[in-house]
Amino acid sequence: MTRQVLPLSTRQVFIAETALLCARGDLPATVASALWNGECSAGLRKIGERVFPYFSLPLDEADWMRRAERAVRKVAGQLVRLPAEMPLFIASSSFQIGHFEQLGAPFELPVANAAFSRQIAEWLALTGPRYSFSNACTSGFSALDAARSLIAAGLIDDAIVLGVELANDSTLAGFAAMELLSRTAGRPFDAQRDGLVLGEAVAAVRLSAEPARWRIAGLRTGLDGFSTTGPNPDGSRIADVAVDCLKEANLQAADIELIKLQAAGSPGTDLAEANALRSVFGQRMPPLLSLKPGLGHTLGASGVAELAALLACLDADKIPATAGFAKVDPEIALFPMVDRSTEHIERALLNLIGFGGGLASLIVERQR
Repeated sequence: MTRQVLPLSTRQVFIAETALLCARGDLPATVASALWNGECSAGLRKIGERVFPYFSLPLDEADWMRRAERAVRKVAGQLVRLPAEMPLFIASSSFQIGHFEQLGAPFELPVANAAFSRQIAEWLALTGPRYSFSNACTSGFSALDAARSLIAAGLIDDAIVLGVELANDSTLAGFAAMELLSRTAGRPFDAQRDGLVLGEAVAAVRLSAEPARWRIAGLRTGLDGFSTTGPNPDGSRIADVAVDCLKEANLQAADIELIKLQAAGSPGTDLAEANALRSVFGQRMPPLLSLKPGLGHTLGASGVAELAALLACLDADKIPATAGFAKVDPEIALFPMVDRSTEHIERALLNLIGFGGGLASLIVERQR
């Protein structure tokens, strides 16, 4: 709900509720339970003559737009009734490219893209301001950062952040052409890792100035200009963003009890992230967890989807093992959790690393 006041101080921002639809289920708690049980099976998706594993939503609609509507409405149904004027922040790498593929040319860009944000708002029955974010895999955290900045400044009191990534041939073909996809499975930090496994997700996070169980303690974004497709192998810029996030949260590295990795099985990016973590955490490395082997890499929606899934795991005190990991890479010399844990986590750091040099770190802190 908007409020026309000038910011007098920086307010804390809380995560009031979450919602999630992905390959593992249609509620955050359901997804958390599936991950705890080690579920990581994926379907298949064909592009040209090549077939790749792919994490699809459990929906049957053949029409792309009808499928999108059902997915968004299923996520909306998990939330409390939203005031019509609540600001909406949408994160996606592809928006409705799949619809354009099905519809065929001609269509007018960027007007056609903007139409999808309006359509999503109508499905959610929201008439307030809308903001769209599309900066690759960090889109979700960029949207969260914009929303929480306005809440912290006292310009709005609540916001809904929606991550949307739905199947389309253009995205799959692009990753396949760059030889970035695995033909078998995602293997984060593993010596035999050979690429990403993509997937779909629609997820929502409602942010609020009202106290709730979890608070965003820090959120920082950055850029690494080393390459259009990957970060500097030394991980220096990733480390800088994580350190800035810790400083904003007024925390030391030793205060972090769990790290949700970006790690998706990319040979170069996994190594860079590991080097960054070693630089920041040294010999006091917290437990490491990647959710992508169970959810797929959901690109622009991954920040929101993985945040919702992780918080559900932490609320249940059931941290899953990282699927797909089997053998330590001596160059990385780190490994994600291979056993499940019932550790009670107070503070966790989440990493995102994306195409175009996008970097982001977020720290969530449990409220007592």
